[in-house]
Amino acid sequence: MRIFKSFFLILLSCFSLCLRTVEAAEAKVLADYPNQVTRDGELVVLPDKGTLYVATDFQAQWSNFNRWLTQTRLVERIEAGEDVYGLILGDAVDHKPGDPIFEPYGDVKIVDRIMQLQGQLGEERLIYLRGNHELASADTYAMLKKSGMNPDNRQDMIAQLYQTFQGTYFKQFNFIERMTDEHYNYLINLPTVAIGKNGFVGVHAGTSRSANNLADLIRPSKEVFDELLWGRPSIVLRSGYTPSQTSEFLKRIGGRVLAVGHTTVGAFPKDDVSDGVARLGEHQLIFSTGYGAAPGVRSYLAIDLSKRYNAVTELQYGVEIHPLRP
Repeated sequence: MRIFKSFFLILLSCFSLCLRTVEAAEAKVLADYPNQVTRDGELVVLPDKGTLYVATDFQAQWSNFNRWLTQTRLVERIEAGEDVYGLILGDAVDHKPGDPIFEPYGDVKIVDRIMQLQGQLGEERLIYLRGNHELASADTYAMLKKSGMNPDNRQDMIAQLYQTFQGTYFKQFNFIERMTDEHYNYLINLPTVAIGKNGFVGVHAGTSRSANNLADLIRPSKEVFDELLWGRPSIVLRSGYTPSQTSEFLKRIGGRVLAVGHTTVGAFPKDDVSDGVARLGEHQLIFSTGYGAAPGVRSYLAIDLSKRYNAVTELQYGVEIHPLRP
């Protein structure tokens, strides 16, 4: 019996050691990645060189998507061999209810154009992150398909969905009216977080209080996933995250400054809005290139990936922060 007990303890000890070894292997740091665009699960790691043009929340505004491409000359510069990248922080799809800009099939055109450009330029040059609208519209589309939706009954099934007690919620994710199976398969494979080797972090909504390290962003739990895609600051939502939690999140993952969309700039106190964007504490910037920019202005970022920004106050108007011209 003693021999069996000793053997069991040895096995338990070995098993615990193996678990710790696996956990240590998964607890990656940025230095573990090559100095090039690298996708690892839900995470995209960016190099410490080049210029990154960041946009967010087009919300089916095809014209503003094209203005961003035109103003940055992103396609032409990539084709000319310049070391530049594009990054979209999600919510390119779905017409927002009440948005005065209504461009029929604008989200279809945006997603199709992104897919075409990624095939032409490479996915590493134009990076499209998942937003809560990409997530929810794809999930709703899958639910409808599982319930028997086909081209013949699609219009009726969606109309019935909109008439349920949750209809107002589902109307937000109206890309389901125009989505194809190809769009669906593309959206469910989008990455969620981008982080540069010098500490710039881009994600759709905000901080994760549940992520303890970089590995938690590679294969996020549902809780981490929800925080990254749906979270809002406490200044807007009582249960939301605080500036100090953003700072702690960045320390845990090796980041320095965080850029997000999702929350409209108009939701922030006037004192927090300048240069057309909102700043939350020292380490987070909130902006929009499409819907939700007012009372700021539609903006995009030009991030020098070779630079270590220690605070969002270092992001200057006309240098890193640019208004989207009409």
